[in-house]
Parts: sequence; C-alpha cells; structure tokens
Amino acid sequence: MVRKIFDHWMPSQLQQMMEDVRERRDHLSIWLRPNIKKTLYVHWETDEGFKHHRLTNRANRASARSSKYTSGSATFIKTKAGLICNLFHFVIKFILSLTFNVIIT
Repeated sequence: MVRKIFDHWMPSQLQQMMEDVRERRDHLSIWLRPNIKKTLYVHWETDEGFKHHRLTNRANRASARSSKYTSGSATFIKTKAGLICNLFHFVIKFILSLTFNVIIT
C-alpha cells in the first residue's frame, strides 16, 4: 500500500522539483548540490533534443485547437468515461475470477 502511494505521488513531486531547478528557483532547490545544478543547466541549455521537446510541449499547451495537451482538470465527460472504463474492466475481472476461480491482476 505504501509503495502504491509512493509510486502515485513521487513522479509529480520529482517533476515539480526539477522544474523548480530548471526555472532557477534557488530558494526551492537548496537540496541539490551546486555542481550538479550547474551540470543540469548546461545540459538544458545545450541539448538539442531537450530543447526540441520543451518547445514542442510549450507549443502544444498554447495550442487553441486541442485541449489534449493542456494542464489542469479533465472535463466531467472525460472523467466519467474513464471511470466507466475502469468499472467495466473491474467487473470483467471479477466475473472471470468467479467463473474460473482464479485471481486476475
């Protein structure tokens, strides 16, 4: 259970921490050694692949055509559809486990 909670929350926490470093919010990034920070800054400023990824993501978020890339809450319809899909998969697994007396993960 603890592992599941950790796996759920840690990626977003790490992403936020690295964004603080990248945006040079030094008061929030004192946990990182200065020489590692400098190496990361050099990588982010010179790596063409990273620059391309960052610019593509920025353009996608700013795009008015698609809400797929925007951050924030999902719409009610998307949330409802996801919950229905999850419920459907749960019911199928439950029925199969009752029918065949096996536990499906």
